[in-house]
This record gives sequence, structure tokens and C-alpha cells, in this order.
Amino acid sequence: MFNFKTLKLTKRCDSESTNSFVGIRRGANNELEFRLPHGFDDFPENDFDATKELFFKMYRTFQKFERDSTRDILDTCSNGKDQIQKEKDGYRFKNKEDNDVVLYSKIALIENLLDVYRDLSLDQMERRIGADEKVDYSKIDRYLDRAIYLPKDVIYIDEMDLPRQTLRYESTTLIDLFCFIVAELQNELAHDIEPRVQELAYRFSEQHLSHEESLFNEETFETTIRTLKGVLDDIDKRTAYKDEDYWRLYEAIETFLYGELDMDNPHEDGTFWGIDNFSSVWEDMCATAMFALFYPEDPDNPIICYADTNIVLEGKRVANAKSAGYFPIYKKEDFEDPFFIGFRSKKRWLRPDMIILTKYEGDSIFNEMIKIVIKNDHGSTIDFKVVLINKSVSNIYKVFCLKLKQVRGKFRAIKENEFKNYPKVDFEREKSLLLQCTIDESMDQVTLFDWKYMEINCFTGFNMKIKNDITKQLCYEFALQKLNPKTTVKSIFVIPWFYADLQYDDYFDGNDYVELHSRLEENELDVKKLNFSETLKIYLTHD
Repeated sequence: MFNFKTLKLTKRCDSESTNSFVGIRRGANNELEFRLPHGFDDFPENDFDATKELFFKMYRTFQKFERDSTRDILDTCSNGKDQIQKEKDGYRFKNKEDNDVVLYSKIALIENLLDVYRDLSLDQMERRIGADEKVDYSKIDRYLDRAIYLPKDVIYIDEMDLPRQTLRYESTTLIDLFCFIVAELQNELAHDIEPRVQELAYRFSEQHLSHEESLFNEETFETTIRTLKGVLDDIDKRTAYKDEDYWRLYEAIETFLYGELDMDNPHEDGTFWGIDNFSSVWEDMCATAMFALFYPEDPDNPIICYADTNIVLEGKRVANAKSAGYFPIYKKEDFEDPFFIGFRSKKRWLRPDMIILTKYEGDSIFNEMIKIVIKNDHGSTIDFKVVLINKSVSNIYKVFCLKLKQVRGKFRAIKENEFKNYPKVDFEREKSLLLQCTIDESMDQVTLFDWKYMEINCFTGFNMKIKNDITKQLCYEFALQKLNPKTTVKSIFVIPWFYADLQYDDYFDGNDYVELHSRLEENELDVKKLNFSETLKIYLTHD
């Protein structure tokens, strides 16, 4: 087992490679490197617990992604669009953008151990039925047919089939050692531990380890591994009877203790464990988080109208329709799909990642879209500032500020949105007029989400990738505006971001650090950072 303390972390900001691989592999110096996702610039260095926690969470993530993705592909392969190949260590398949995805979700040193645990019964290994030289005289009548008859009506029975320990002391210790490792792994993987496994693991720990020693503890990792290797070697030397179950246990433990990653092919393609094209995982994480937050439908909360995904939520697929005849998507029952380009009698369909509808009623415009910041209250007059929160209502914001300036009085207008000594009566009247105007109009807002597995710096420059992404979002907005001209439309690019402070409350974080390219600003396209840790927690919760 590799040591998380010596595992080298490779961050995107420090790497010259643009490869989208996330996982563990050997670098140029043949040392193990943990290549982190985009947005992990602030991930702590030389932090054993943080690295260990991320590894096991990503391990569970790849397992879930493999189960969900491969099952989906196998279920829909009859249409001829999806292909899947089982590789030695994982799967190779096409994602929804027709990109090649290679998933290496197997780590032999962990998988072999867990496979043996699932296949073998501890109760059967601990105690079996076998021939025993002892004689139970209460059952002697059952063995008369096997007896040797001697002179003077004396019979001789050399053995009986009675319960006996076929696994000697050393083999029993092997089971305890096996259970100790399994219990330690399952604890890190957040799996339930069977009481019998916990009991045998505790017995091994009491007999061979000190109270502080643990397999995944920074201070005791190396000493614990050495102790386990010594116990395994002693067991092998002292055990005379070695059956098939013994060898399965022994080899699984040996691989775990002495192996690192892919011992047989340490340089094959430079890939050991992880995934090429992590964007596929990121899209599933984002979709799962949004469905967990906004589904099922709640009239008082944002509603998911459309999603280009077929994730598994609460054990069921969310897709309830198909785009272009074969792409599974989620679509609200009364939502009309406008995303196509028609030519003659044919249609070319487009598929945005997700669309969420938000309804604004009453004075919510001054709570969620336009904010009034009162700086001083002078009784009959106030000093205040009008702040635009949601760019989708920028026209309403400009009109409101203009109306405030047209009021006659002795107040002073500072810049375009700040006022001093403004009469309260006039201020409340202008607010009421604006509210009456907006209530008569549709205040529904549609938000277009595009999950982007990219660095924030990618949006500061202008290249063909960004140009195409902007064009695509504007096409989506145009289609929605044509469907309902009164609805305001907002587009958001969502990128991953690791926050060192896990108590971070806001789910989305705005871009306050980098000036975006002017084309993004001109078209009012936002870039939001999504809390990676919180998103991953939701993704694994809905396993």
C-alpha cells in the first residue's frame, strides 16, 4: 500500500500538461503522483489526512461513475451510438460529446482484498466439518458400518466426522489479519463494517498492535505496515495445511501490503488509476447536486425544466425523454424543447446541460435582483445606493435609477446609483411604481447552466474553445427568448473549485478574482465557481 505522506501532489497550476487525467500514476522520475482536478490550487500540501480523504472519496466517485455509466451504455448499446470495451483495469467508452473516455477504476491491492471478502464466508473458514481422531461414544451406533471387528466382539473405530478446527492457530491469525485490513479499508470508504469482522479485527489489534497504531494514520502507517508484513511472514512459515481459501486470503493480503499500483505492468501507458476526460465525472457531479437541491419540484423554489443527463438519483434514472431520438434527457412535462436548427424537413438538435426556472413574485425583485443599501437615515430623508444583483434585470435597474433622478427635490445624485438626502415619500412611491410595473410583466427567469471542467484563467483570454462556447450559449438564449419573449434568460459557466475552508456556506461563488474576457462581459455571461467538496459529498450521498 502506498503512503499518502510521500504521495506527490500535482496541481494544474504547477503542471505544463493540459491532459484531463485525474488520478494516480507514475511521473517522469518513476514516483507516484496524485494528479488533482482543476480548481485545486489551494489544496494543502503535505497534508496526510487531506490527501487520504480525497483519495478515498475519489475512489468511491470512480466506482459510482463506472457503475452508472457502464450500466447506462450497456442498456442503450442497441442503438449503435454507444460502444463500450472492457479493458484490463477498467472501461473505454464514448461520452455524450463522442469523446473517448478511459476509466481505470481498479486498484488491485484494494479490489482483490474486497473481492475475497465478498466471496468467502468467515464462518465457514473459521470452523468446518472434517475427520477427527477423537471418538464421541454417544454417536458410536452411527459408525458400526465403518468399524473394524476384532475377536471377542470388540470393535475398533479410528475416526469420526466431527466438527473440528481445520485451520490451525496460524491460519486463524490470518483471518484476523485479513479482517483488520478490511475493517480499516471499509472505515475509510465509509462502508458499514460487519460486527464479526470488527470483532476479529479488534482481536488482531489487541494481540499484535499498540493502542495508537492504525493502518491509515500518518504517524503509525509505516510501523503498522511493517508489523503486518512480519505477522504475514510468520503465518506462512508456521502453517502446514494450506487450502484454497488460505491462498486466496494470503495472496490478497500480500498484494495489499507489498503492492503499490499495477505491479505487473508498472509502465503501461503511464496510467494506473483514475480517469481520462474527467469532465464526464464533473458533469455527473454537477447534475446530481442540482437534482438533489431542486428535485422533486417545489413551487417556492427553482424548478429544473431540462437537463442533458441520465444520472442515477435515489436508485432511478432521471431521464424521462430522448433528444434526437436516442439521447436520454430529463424534460419537465410541460416544457417545450426549442433547441434545434430546422432545415427543410429535418432538425439538428442542441442539448444545453441544464435549465432552471425561477419565479419572482411581489417585492422579491428588491431582495433577489435589485438591492437597496441604506447608508444613513435622517428621518424624512435617507442616503442610499441601488445595487444590481442579477444582470438579467439590468434594464429594469437602469429605468429605476433614471426615475429616481427625475424626482424634483434638494437631494444629490452621486454617480448613477447613489443618492443623498432623498425624500422617503418619493422613494417609496418610485418603488411602488416599479413593483406595479414588474407585477404586470412576467418576472420569470430562466438560468442556463453549462458545466465546464476548466480553469478560471481560461476565461480571461479568447480562443476558439471560448468563442464556440459563447456562441452555443447565445443560441440557447435565442431559442428560449423566441419561445417566451417576456422571460429573462441568464447563462452561467460552472467550474470546479476547492475551498480550504469546508464551512464555506455559499454553494456558488462569483468571479471576484479574475477579469473575464470582454466578449463574456458584453454578452452578460457569468462564470461561477462550484464548491467541489460539497458537490462531491452530495454525489456520493446519492450513490
